[in-house]
Amino acid sequence: MVQSIKKRRAVREYLNEPIPEDKLDRIIDAAMYAPSANAIYPWELVVVTNLETREELSKVTPWSAHAKEAPAIIAVLGLEKDSPYWIEDCSIVAENIWLQATEEGLSSCWIQIRNNSNAEKEVKAILKVPDDVRVLCLMPIGVPAKPLPEHGKEAFKKDKVRYDKYK
Repeated sequence: MVQSIKKRRAVREYLNEPIPEDKLDRIIDAAMYAPSANAIYPWELVVVTNLETREELSKVTPWSAHAKEAPAIIAVLGLEKDSPYWIEDCSIVAENIWLQATEEGLSSCWIQIRNNSNAEKEVKAILKVPDDVRVLCLMPIGVPAKPLPEHGKEAFKKDKVRYDKYK
């Protein structure tokens, strides 16, 4: 597991290669196995493979342009009315998506939608998401265009870890 965590990088360039259905299925399975506060599971996913829709989604924020190159985009939706912990729960879902994509030799990059200007309203319109459902993020999935180095020990700052008490 630590190996996938170290390999997980924010990738914004993808090869023009389709994602095999079995890999996408395992990514979705990993998302569905995410833990949830009080076992409410306040999330839904929209898996977008249609090029036209991906192009529309790539225009919702200045940081989403790369999404159109990914053969799939997974929108992580939250059911705010069902749980006060929907943000935390959906964040775990997104991380599971990212880690499983890495495990599959693919990659992703979190695109923040919630509280990002007009992005949530635009994504809801594009994907026909009901008003009472929130959009946390978009997770483009694809084969990385170039390999990135895994995170090294320099990312681990031992002074950020405390034992027993803060001071």
